[in-house]
Amino acid sequence: MNPIAAMVRWDVRLQRRYGFYTVYAVLTAFYVVAFVGLELPASVAERGLVFIVLSDPAVLGFYFIAALVLIEKREGVLDALVVSPLGVRGYLVSKVTSLTLLAVVVATVLALVVHPSGVNVPLLVLGVALTSIPFVLVGFVSVARFDSINDYFLSALLYGAVLYAPLLSFFGLFDTPVFYLLPVRPALILIDGAFHGIGSVEFVYAVGYLSLGSLLAFAVAEREFHRHIVQHRPSRSETNGGNGTKSSRLGTVRDLGPVGGMALADGKKWFRDPLLLVAGTGPLLLALLAHVALPFLNQHYLPTISLVPYYPLVLGFVITFPPYIYGFVVGFFVLEDREQGVLAALRTTPLTGRGYLRYRGATAYLVGAVVTIPTVMLFGLVRVPPLVLVAVTVVVALAGPAIAFLFAGLARDSIEGVVINKLLGLLLIVPVAGIALLPEPWQYGVGIVPLYWPVKALVAGVTDGIWLRFVAFLFLGVLSFGVSIRYLVQRFERMARDER
Repeated sequence: MNPIAAMVRWDVRLQRRYGFYTVYAVLTAFYVVAFVGLELPASVAERGLVFIVLSDPAVLGFYFIAALVLIEKREGVLDALVVSPLGVRGYLVSKVTSLTLLAVVVATVLALVVHPSGVNVPLLVLGVALTSIPFVLVGFVSVARFDSINDYFLSALLYGAVLYAPLLSFFGLFDTPVFYLLPVRPALILIDGAFHGIGSVEFVYAVGYLSLGSLLAFAVAEREFHRHIVQHRPSRSETNGGNGTKSSRLGTVRDLGPVGGMALADGKKWFRDPLLLVAGTGPLLLALLAHVALPFLNQHYLPTISLVPYYPLVLGFVITFPPYIYGFVVGFFVLEDREQGVLAALRTTPLTGRGYLRYRGATAYLVGAVVTIPTVMLFGLVRVPPLVLVAVTVVVALAGPAIAFLFAGLARDSIEGVVINKLLGLLLIVPVAGIALLPEPWQYGVGIVPLYWPVKALVAGVTDGIWLRFVAFLFLGVLSFGVSIRYLVQRFERMARDER
């Protein structure tokens, strides 16, 4: 069999084994239910579908390539491929082909189910494929120099902020000819053209630009492969200690004590790495964006519907973001410590494995709680009584350690962590969707997701003023988070015993 064809088959099997296809089956079903349940106007639904296709399936390779490459780099697979018949080019072609295939399948199914008439399927397939290819390659270029999944994701924030700037034009917020230099602009033209038609000049520009960009990205990816993997120049984490080596981190623990050593090491990471600082300000930026975007959307896109009654519900979503982002970062710290052998070594120190987990959980909780309050203030579209704000913050911040322990207790490596994180977005959306779409008491079934209860408590505390309901919702939140955290900690400890 041709080496490239064999590698593509292997990559598809690997992606199925790690749950890529399962995750996107769940996400596609969720998107379909959301579009059908919301009963949006046709024009809004089409724009929403274009946005979903462009922001998720079309660029899923950019998201997943990091974990695949880092695992294969750590296990020495990439070193072996260099001298195999496959070679560097064959490896890149295989990754691009397998991830693009998944992107095309998901986007096509989603479009045909949500918008069964009026979609130009060949143009949609072409647009998604030509979008996926350069994004997979850009993702490879981004991750080749890193040994840490956290470093990659945080650098990807900067890439995404630039590459996705043309969405400002798509939503009518801001436009400039400079956007035509960014690959998202031609991708938007092709994908949107599958629903609304496309001119010949735009078609030639979009196809030509993305094709040329793919060739350039392939050349750069091949160069980065040789530079950072074949020649193995020191990675960022190896040169500046971004994540720290096992010996240096253990030395820090011995010098300052268990908790002080871990806190100092984490503090250096947060303050030395500007990418971590960017992630740290993410919840605040989301609140500011919502503060500006909601009135704009109401005025320009939904002038006949007042969004003001939905502001408390949107705020409920916004307050889940601080514990989510910090739980995500801490959770991947745990995965990296496990993969690099740091966690196994720390179990022999006074910190112990359980002490390590307590420290990680406390860090995620405290940082999430501290950031939640200014996040609510920056949102500014809803008056939240101080007592309601403090009480809800105390409970919703429990999502930080719960999410961190979700990674620690369920994921065996970074790839599984990436897959789990892809589904975590649903845990933020499901509570809000349940409150918006389901009547009481049926929506209480959504309480299986612990985040539902603090979000429901916030909405109740702001809108109905019935303190008994407010307190009951908070109590159920504490209870559900407590059960979840206890289960995940026990699972983590079982995994730790199995690894010994």
